[in-house]
Order: sequence, then C-alpha cells, then structure tokens
Amino acid sequence: MIQDIYHHKMEVVYDGEAVLGENDYIIAFQGRNVYMKKQKDETSGAFLTCEDILPVEYRKEAMEKFRRDAIYLLCLDGRRLFLLPEKYLSSCPQAQQKDINIFREKNEEGRPVSFAMITAWHLYRWYEETKFCGACGVRLRHGQKERTMVCPICGNVIYPRIYPAIIAGIYDDDRLLLTKMSPDARYYALVSGYCEVGETVEDTVRREVMEETGLSVKDIRYYKSQPWASSQSILSGFFARLDGDSHIHIDERELCEARWVKRDKLEDCYSKNGVSLTAEMMEYFQKHPEEFEIKRMDTSEE
Repeated sequence: MIQDIYHHKMEVVYDGEAVLGENDYIIAFQGRNVYMKKQKDETSGAFLTCEDILPVEYRKEAMEKFRRDAIYLLCLDGRRLFLLPEKYLSSCPQAQQKDINIFREKNEEGRPVSFAMITAWHLYRWYEETKFCGACGVRLRHGQKERTMVCPICGNVIYPRIYPAIIAGIYDDDRLLLTKMSPDARYYALVSGYCEVGETVEDTVRREVMEETGLSVKDIRYYKSQPWASSQSILSGFFARLDGDSHIHIDERELCEARWVKRDKLEDCYSKNGVSLTAEMMEYFQKHPEEFEIKRMDTSEE
C-alpha cells in the first residue's frame, strides 16, 4: 500500500521550532496540482530545495522571506519538508506541476516521495481550510507545541482534520461483493463509507453494507488500516461474511453497480499498482481462500 515504504522512514510529528534550511525539501500546491522537481520520467517525482531554485547572490535575502512563510510538514529519511505558498514556485523553471494522482503510479523506488507528497497535500488542504476561528471569526495562529491552529482571542484549538472511514470486503463462500460508484471507473471497489458520531467502526460496516446493498453481514473481522490523504481519511479495512439472503438491493444514490464475483474471476477487477487498501483486500481474498472457509465442527462419533 502507499504507506509501505520499507526501509525508508517518514515522521509526521510536528516541530514548531523547525526553521527552513537551504537543503530542506520544499513543496507547494495549486488546488490538486503539486510543484515537484522536473524529472525526465513523468511518472516519478522528487522534491525541490531552496538551494535548487535560489541563485547564490540572492539566496540570503530570499531565504528570509521563505522562512517567514514556510510551514513545517514532516521529515522523510532525515530530510525535513516545508510547505511554501504557491507564488514561490509558480514561475520557478526548475519546478513543474503534476496532478496529485501521481501517487497512484506503480513506482516502488519513488513511493516514499509519493507518500510524503500526498500526506503533505492532506495537511495543505487543512491549512487552506482552517484560517479563521469558527467560534469568534478571528484569524487563527499556528500552535507551537503541536500541529494545531489556535485562536488568540477565545482560545479555540483546532487539530488536523482526519475522517474515520471503513472499507468492507463482504464475502459469501467463494464470492466477493464488488461495487462501482461511477460507470466510468476502471476498477471495482468494495463497500465503503464514513463513520457517524457515536458509532463504532463495526457498526459502520453493518450500516454501510445495508444502506448501499441491502445485505446483512456477520463475523466482522479487522484486516488492516490505511491513511488515505486524498479524502483526508483514515481507513479501517474489515472482512465480513454474508448473513442471510444474497440478493442485492442497490442504492442508486450511492452506487451504479454492485455484484458478486467469484474468486477465480477477480484478477482483472482491481489495480495492481500496490497502492490502495481496497485492491490489497481483493487480492488477499483471491489468494488466501483458506482464510475464508467456514470452520465446521466435526460431530462424528469416535
């Protein structure tokens, strides 16, 4: 999955005292576009540094402005990454814009950068949408001890937005329930949805499956979690067994298609880029049939 960066290490703990240096990584966004270092390979990405873009004769003066506006985001393999306003990179000849969906490309070597980039975009969106206090309307300030935005008047403290959501792999013997939200979608997905206030993630699985497909489930078991920055979410993956009637009653407001697919027909239903929890769960169901067999007690007499 996107967060599986193996021997690389990404740290997201906030450092309010971090000061931008010439060799630190820098990044900027314009909507869904990210400014990255120009590369020959369009599917790869690399971060810029101030040393890359600032001429030596103007660097000291420019760094003062950059430091004033830079926001510390994270640290990748010991190199810090700072968010800058788009204006600093929009006319930079060493930078190019790429859609944030480059993180979906299958590029194992560049995955650490892709994961850091899409995580940075999550934080960028939060900073862009969190500028004024929702209680009194005063402009917010950056917290010093942790990643927060703080109101200097009423003391309101706002943390980064992370939506809890579920991915549910519903199975019936050797069949897996697949869905599509749009007829233009290249691959199938699993049932998914956001948690409601006061709801456990297991109850979210039951509710979302019933709402979208009219099916009941049992034997809900946790599989794995995944940060999914493109929707500002933390996903919890579950498998659950069909309980009762397998006839699907689709909610056309949520889905355009839902159907049962046998294990031996799953091969072309999911992406092989190794990025998403959804695809990994489909592959796991396909390649580990023993994990989904119903264990029946042996009642024969000795």
